[in-house]
Amino acid sequence: MKIGFRCRHCHQKLTISVSAAGSRQKCPRCLEEIVVPAPPSQPSNDHPGATQHRGDPLSEATSTETWKSTPQRTLRLPTQRAEHFEKCSPLSVPSFPEDGLRILKSFGPPVEKTKPTWTYKLGVAVVALVMITLPLIYFTFVGSICYATYWYFSQGQYWLFPGMVGPLPYFVGTAIATISSVVVFFLLKPILARPANVARTRSITSQSDPMLFAFVSRVCDVVGAPFPSRIDVTYDVNASASFRSGLGSILKGNDLVLTIGVPLVGSLTMRQFAGVLAHEFGHFGQGTGMRLTYIIRSINEWFARVVFQRDEWDRCLDMLCGPEFLPLSVITWPARSCVWLSRQLLRLLMNIGLLVGGFLLREMEFDADRYEARVAGSNEFAETSWRIQLASYAWLHAQSQISQLAERDILINDVALLVRHHIASMSDAIKEQIHRDIKSGKSGLFDSHPCEAARFQNAQRENAPGIFTLDEDATKLFADFESMAKNVTWDLYCQYLRRSVKKKTLQDTQTVLMRYRIGVGTVRPWNEPDYY
Repeated sequence: MKIGFRCRHCHQKLTISVSAAGSRQKCPRCLEEIVVPAPPSQPSNDHPGATQHRGDPLSEATSTETWKSTPQRTLRLPTQRAEHFEKCSPLSVPSFPEDGLRILKSFGPPVEKTKPTWTYKLGVAVVALVMITLPLIYFTFVGSICYATYWYFSQGQYWLFPGMVGPLPYFVGTAIATISSVVVFFLLKPILARPANVARTRSITSQSDPMLFAFVSRVCDVVGAPFPSRIDVTYDVNASASFRSGLGSILKGNDLVLTIGVPLVGSLTMRQFAGVLAHEFGHFGQGTGMRLTYIIRSINEWFARVVFQRDEWDRCLDMLCGPEFLPLSVITWPARSCVWLSRQLLRLLMNIGLLVGGFLLREMEFDADRYEARVAGSNEFAETSWRIQLASYAWLHAQSQISQLAERDILINDVALLVRHHIASMSDAIKEQIHRDIKSGKSGLFDSHPCEAARFQNAQRENAPGIFTLDEDATKLFADFESMAKNVTWDLYCQYLRRSVKKKTLQDTQTVLMRYRIGVGTVRPWNEPDYY
């Protein structure tokens, strides 16, 4: 028999033999010494009527214990592509906030796991079959072109030109070989090519933000989802769950990454943020559906790159079809025409994948929304959705203004503050228009997310009061939210300006807001209305 518990330092889930109960062991993740709790048959009675989580910050009796010993193994640091970001701006290790226990104890008992509907189960089966068939059709199409070329040179040319000698058979053979080679190359090129622009990521740790990690750990507990392998923060108004290493993580199991948009956190309360996390952890717990989602998105991305992606090779082919290379047009024009026809066929396959995959993705969103409603409450779901819509609208206009300001070498240092400023400066007419758009929205056949009205109705059917109702600012969960917001703003400029940006060149956002009358859709100085 084994005991399952969490480390009170890093909140990593651990299992150990029941014979080790009461002994002192080292956490393999943070190397801190902890006391192995008693098995479930020997619960603690310090807090009657409540679930006792031994080995984590909720246990006041053990939260002050410290042990000194020599580490037995080297600490394995988490891998991340943008590790130099943290080196350039190291974060101090803060202490656990005084009101941390109060926040964590505000959670109620674990919520009941959602039961997949028959439409969800049917969608998984149908989508799995279709998404396996589409790549087979794709590669069969490419293989048929290669086989047709082989057939011509092995048999076709003797049937088409029986006994003929001269330049015509050689010319036709050269044209067929060239055209088929060009078509196959253009069909396989987007798949074999590496992505041109890999997004940079910034990860946080339990040492830099212990309260956030404890909060995430508690949401994982009440939802019954695995704790993420890594938590990333970004400048986007969004939150997402994804596999850390792509296909390798699918084979490993629950190797997942939680991505949190810092401007989104700045727009929500703790209750709403807990609901958003519950939604993402609902995806964590979908198992087969989560893995199938990754495959769906990967296959659709393949088709999209084949159909839409253009590069230097495409421009070179267009150039060879121009009047400067008129003698080659006998071959280049048919080649470009065949490439276009092939892409249209694959575009049809892509639309089929989007149509079938969209059905499953919408069902998965409904399932995850039920977790959000059960954690934050059905009525709070609508308020959370409203705030996210306002933040998304503000972020849309903030991006345009950031771009305009960057053209004048004005770089702000806090994108979260800019988003909050836009939300506060929205007129009633704009809010009314957003509200009408939400009410009149309808789910399309190719949409990966249901419309907001359908999601609200789905949450209302749960009729859940919520198990966490603390309406405090979600930014308190970060050790230093302002510094984190400035760091992701710096990441934003490094990503999109594609050059090295020094932090000292970023200007105080509040000063820029005072200098310019920045509102939704406006960027102009006080005394120069036509500045932009």
